[in-house]
Amino acid sequence: MPDLSIVIPTRNRVSDLTRCIESIAGQVQLEDISIELLIMDDGDIPKEVLEHFTQALARMPQTELRYYRKTKPGVWLSRYEAVSLADGDILLTFDDDAELDDPLYIRRMLDTYAADPGIAGVGGVAKGLSSSPSGKLLGRLTCQMSGSPGKLSASTLAGSLLLWGETKETFETDFFHGCNMSFRRSSLRDMKPYPWMTSYAVADDIYMCHLASRYGKLLINPQLKITHHESPSSRDKAGRVARATAVNHYYLLNLRQAPLTGYAALLWTLTYLTGKSTLKRNTSAVAGYVQGILFVLNPRKNKYKEYMMD
Repeated sequence: MPDLSIVIPTRNRVSDLTRCIESIAGQVQLEDISIELLIMDDGDIPKEVLEHFTQALARMPQTELRYYRKTKPGVWLSRYEAVSLADGDILLTFDDDAELDDPLYIRRMLDTYAADPGIAGVGGVAKGLSSSPSGKLLGRLTCQMSGSPGKLSASTLAGSLLLWGETKETFETDFFHGCNMSFRRSSLRDMKPYPWMTSYAVADDIYMCHLASRYGKLLINPQLKITHHESPSSRDKAGRVARATAVNHYYLLNLRQAPLTGYAALLWTLTYLTGKSTLKRNTSAVAGYVQGILFVLNPRKNKYKEYMMD
């Protein structure tokens, strides 16, 4: 049984995935750690590319490549299915467009876990996260950010991650940045194939953090830095993402048993985002946000009641 499972969901972004895996292959000081790297594929990766990945990972001792081609697409399903497919005690997941610049990233992450058995998850920081004073004020006024780097906003948005670039010490958090995050696999035992978490699956990382936090604390270690290239390839259309922002955060509020003020905050955030998209003449996003607002106002109550129960 491996000590660590690295999971990378991907869909038709071979060049991004290649850069990611080659950067993982450059990790050092892992001679005492057995690793499996599990590719969760919603697309199609040529055989010769997989052979190249195997050759690259040969530089890492005790590392095995596993490839799983899914039958049902979606990032959330990739993460959900990976929990049962992976064998490692710790599950480390990267976006396929992430790149590890620090060859000690994994070693530092494992050392963070070793320091405290009460840790359920450890997250890292994407380089370049920042916000101006006016941006921070606007973020708080529109309920996209909180005043603390480790706290979600009232509407459960994760804009506070823009404060992470200013942090120096490890801190407790409500949420991770999905491009690089890790959990004790046992802390994800409550994950379910939520039917609303389809396609681009906005806030999937926050859902995982909410579920894992039931079993221990979550930490951000600012030393765990990556470059997140945020490739636009294969991402969903603006309208679908906008609507998913409303729907997925609505159900997240349900899962967190939030007070009515949380739903009011979400409506305020969505109203602001609608106005912002209108000014940018992004008609697709505007339509998506309007649909999302209407959903929050009339959410077809109890449609997914079974998923709201612990």
